[in-house]
Amino acid sequence: MGLGIASFSRFVTEMNDRTREEDAEGLARWAVAELSQTIGFDAAWYGWAKLRPEGVEVYANATLNLPDGFYDYWRTMSDQDLLARYMIENPGKVAIYDRKQPRQTDGMASLSDQFGLNRMTTAMNGHYGDYASFYISSYRVGAQARNWSETERDYLQCAVDQLSSAMKLTSAEPGRPDRPGTVTILASENGIGLLGLTALRAQFGEIWPRWTGDHLPEQLARLIGTPGTHILPDRDLVVTVETTPRFQGMGLRRLTLRRLTRIDMLTPREREVARALSDGHSHKEVARLLGLAPATVRNQTQSIYHKLGIDNRASLSAMLNQPS
Repeated sequence: MGLGIASFSRFVTEMNDRTREEDAEGLARWAVAELSQTIGFDAAWYGWAKLRPEGVEVYANATLNLPDGFYDYWRTMSDQDLLARYMIENPGKVAIYDRKQPRQTDGMASLSDQFGLNRMTTAMNGHYGDYASFYISSYRVGAQARNWSETERDYLQCAVDQLSSAMKLTSAEPGRPDRPGTVTILASENGIGLLGLTALRAQFGEIWPRWTGDHLPEQLARLIGTPGTHILPDRDLVVTVETTPRFQGMGLRRLTLRRLTRIDMLTPREREVARALSDGHSHKEVARLLGLAPATVRNQTQSIYHKLGIDNRASLSAMLNQPS
């Protein structure tokens, strides 16, 4: 397939269609596989990283047709990565590497020989040094691997830029609220915000007025390793942390934040009792349904009313059934 406007238009159109069903990780996985066929490369390494004068820091990554140990091996020679060095020295440019080129480092030659990656190219989206940016490093293997043409490099850069934008519009869009007052972000396992930070600041920025950069506020970063729902009463927030299987290949975490409501202050058992009472069941019926003593149900009812600031079932039903 030729790498012309028609080809790129088809790629972008299908990618945008997939944003309705795919999450960011799934969209990236599809796009890299599609580009491997369109541009023509045998393997790839992609994810989010930050380039600084002193080197590159990778926050979340995945591979296509590479052994599991690729990333760990790269870390042993990352300070000798000529692709990263080129992009640091030439911001916004696509980097290329040829195993036969005059400029070499021991680490780069070792990486090439270890995995048979004779010709490499890397494109990255975003502003270097400010925030984590999405990148794709693509590889051609074997002694007969052809060099990267200027058209192929431009195509890859444009694809990375479009993919970075499309990932912000996925159905599980980090930063796009599922309902008013709710924000979802994607972060790395070490607390770096990758998608959704703009929406997080717009919705909840006043909670952490001194928060800058792409490191999550410390209170959120501490929750990264603990999946589940967390109530932060001092911040008037409920935070849900997910480590779903589809994210684990890239080391991503999904955090959903919303404002705390009075219902959140009920214990799980109190919520069960409250729901049964709001459905019209008597104390005896609730006790039978939930396997509790009637006296326990009466005590929990009083606790529920106290926490919610109400004193009757009609108010309870109205509160439980109001729109989220």
